[in-house]
Amino acid sequence: MKPILLILISLITCLSAATKDLLVHPPEQLYSSANADFDKANFLAMSQPAAAQELYQSAILKYQFLAKNHPSADLNMNLANTYFSSGDHGRAALFYQRALRIDPTHQNTLHNLHYLRSLTIDALPESRFQKIQKSLLFWHHWSFQSRLWICGLANLICFSLLAAILYHHRHRWIWISLSASAALTLIFAISLTTTFQGWDQTIDGVIVQKELIARKGNGLIYDNAFTTPLHSGTEFQTLETRGDWLHAKLLDGSTCWLPTNGCESVTGTF
Repeated sequence: MKPILLILISLITCLSAATKDLLVHPPEQLYSSANADFDKANFLAMSQPAAAQELYQSAILKYQFLAKNHPSADLNMNLANTYFSSGDHGRAALFYQRALRIDPTHQNTLHNLHYLRSLTIDALPESRFQKIQKSLLFWHHWSFQSRLWICGLANLICFSLLAAILYHHRHRWIWISLSASAALTLIFAISLTTTFQGWDQTIDGVIVQKELIARKGNGLIYDNAFTTPLHSGTEFQTLETRGDWLHAKLLDGSTCWLPTNGCESVTGTF
């Protein structure tokens, strides 16, 4: 009994010391310490995996504290990177999504999330409708910077042609060029606004449990929705919630019911 009591006291003391360390250090110093833990963990990952995991958890604790009190896309991305390196792909996807909620144009986060999705166990191919939609709106999938440049150039050409018309150069080709440049400006302005406002960010939940059986209804009495379980890192859009279950729409458009205890919300609550 005494050894167990000593272990409990030791754990409480360690947790108290860690919490105190978070509270007394300024954010800049804590950020540097988290980065140092992360870098050292990466260095030790192959030779001393147990020590590396301890350092990853230390970095996660510090990044979490900073992200809660000083939320930013960079902090959430760093937290996601640390989860990814520690092997927790579910929470890595979760915090990449939280970073995008703060800054939908954050290129490093978009790149890392794309790479993470390529490693996800669950194969979720695009539906036919999604493929058609992507083909028709192909420009919307270009980088934010590329679309911004094109929009700015089209806008500049549009005003230049308007100036030419005002100076009585009203040739037919000018009117055609003006219409084309105005249309391009409008199309890319709508695309940029959609991305900047996050209107195309429909993902609001991530599976964080290692394996999760999806059902055809909100209860264990319903049949399995798929032949194999879903895995950590699978993202979804919440359609509705009923008690301890949520109706989810996966990236490929398929739907199923998932127990909430195996998932986490991007916004914090389902």
